[in-house]
Amino acid sequence: MPRIHLYADSNLPESGPFLLPAGPSHHLLKVLRARNAQPLTLFNGDGAVYHATLVGVSSGVALLELAGRRLQVSLSPLAIQVFLPLTRGERWDWSLQKAVELGVRRIQPVACRHGVVQLSEARGEKRLARWRDIVIAACEQSGATTIPELAPPLALAAAWDAVRGTPLVLDPEGSARFVSIESHPGPEITLLSGPEGGLAAEEVAAARAHGFRLLRMGPRILRAETAAIAAIAVAQALWGDL
Repeated sequence: MPRIHLYADSNLPESGPFLLPAGPSHHLLKVLRARNAQPLTLFNGDGAVYHATLVGVSSGVALLELAGRRLQVSLSPLAIQVFLPLTRGERWDWSLQKAVELGVRRIQPVACRHGVVQLSEARGEKRLARWRDIVIAACEQSGATTIPELAPPLALAAAWDAVRGTPLVLDPEGSARFVSIESHPGPEITLLSGPEGGLAAEEVAAARAHGFRLLRMGPRILRAETAAIAAIAVAQALWGDL
């Protein structure tokens, strides 16, 4: 049977019968087409997995039998916050999904001067709800047991106070590379990359003023969505858990 890992936004008992909420029930029964005796795991963000079996359907929702709770650490020892530039449509969705799968701790969407997405476009309730769904789906896909924080979108100029740990910014004009960082940056980093048009000169200057170190991703210019995800993967490989 396929592996199924579902999010349930509720308190979960360690054992006994449990009616799965309507949303995940629909996904389990209609999308995944699970049948009786299907084993699965649930999570609610508390860092544990709850082992369960589908035993029936009651009033259109899945009836599960829970059989134990087990702590399962999915957090990387490197707490990564990414200042993720707002990009168009599917590109942004893909970046958000992959950042979660790679184990970031916090995502701060930022609107930059040369970006094509305006901050007002990113603040709609429907869009924010869709982003939340993408984060949850990425946690389900990756087997995560905790959910990264998805912060409200900000203009980059308003996001500097949110910097955590060692700040690093991707800049094709930077002289350093990830592998040139001789000492471990510490348990927490903040990564900033630019939008489709790159970071403006004044944004790079502001980043430097806030302690960001300029890093380049090799001799090639990467697309906005590629650069951010590549940087997360490199950081996880060097200092995290990849």
